[in-house]
Amino acid sequence: MSTIKDIAIKCGLSIGTVSNVINNVPTVSENNRKKVITTIREIGYKPSNIARSLSKKKTNNIGFIQPDIINPFFAELLRGSQDILSNEGYYIFLCNSDNDPKKEQDYLEDLISMWVAGIIIVPSHLRPGEKELIEDITIPLVIIDREIPNIQRDVVIVDNQKGAYEITKFLISKGHKNIAILAGPEYAITSIKRFKGWEKAMKEINNYSSDLIIWNSFSIESGYERTKELIEKRDIKLDAIFASGDIVAIGAMSFLEEKGYKIPQDISIAGFDDIYLSKFMKPSLTTIRQPTYDIGRIASEILIGRITGKNKSDYKRIIIKGELVIRESVATRN
Repeated sequence: MSTIKDIAIKCGLSIGTVSNVINNVPTVSENNRKKVITTIREIGYKPSNIARSLSKKKTNNIGFIQPDIINPFFAELLRGSQDILSNEGYYIFLCNSDNDPKKEQDYLEDLISMWVAGIIIVPSHLRPGEKELIEDITIPLVIIDREIPNIQRDVVIVDNQKGAYEITKFLISKGHKNIAILAGPEYAITSIKRFKGWEKAMKEINNYSSDLIIWNSFSIESGYERTKELIEKRDIKLDAIFASGDIVAIGAMSFLEEKGYKIPQDISIAGFDDIYLSKFMKPSLTTIRQPTYDIGRIASEILIGRITGKNKSDYKRIIIKGELVIRESVATRN
């Protein structure tokens, strides 16, 4: 592979002059510029974007930190971001934190040391110092999906509490009373907000009970195991389950079907997110649709505005309303 040094030797010029031509520095004479360009064409030299970026301490790379690469919800967020960023000449470095605060912090430090132009992050945990850690970062950064209270950064999220309230009210309107919640992890603001929406709706019908609450992780396996706990270890007759994530609902449905329950005839199931698989499940899943692609798109547009200096306004806090999607997994009770 040819190098700048090879070009310089063939042209009889200094490496610095060749570098200036490649980087379009205007001080190079027209004669020397033509020599370098001709030689580049002859030997088929391709400049290294990485080397050029490092020399300028600036890149067109964007760090994208997400907590669970397996979850289809985050894949759709990434796609929304990537379509906008790639169209503007940016490249994504994808980092999977596994919901691990230490990994997340390491990724943040690594990305900054690589002079990325900006960062989009789905925070892993709400933990002491998280707000200060992110606010201290000097490059443009946008938070998506999981909120950090009172943070001075751009944020794009869905209205989790309102969406959870709406779908619980829908279940109630269909004659369901004993509605359990697979609430998600207790540390996540997303889970807490969805729990509060369910809680509000249940208290309105005077049927709030701690026996109906299960905290869990956002995974299929957790949905399966926590539903097993609801059915086998708690002395309660369930009408419905609200899973605060569609992948959790998949696990819940898998357990119920394995044990011979008919959905929705015996127990109704509702989810949150409307991942791609939800409409193809049997029965298809009633859920709250997050405009996942749009969240990624909007976050990237905000980030580009910050990087280019076109957006100098105060930090934005964009809250997007979810949409109730009614499918086959919810029955009407008499």
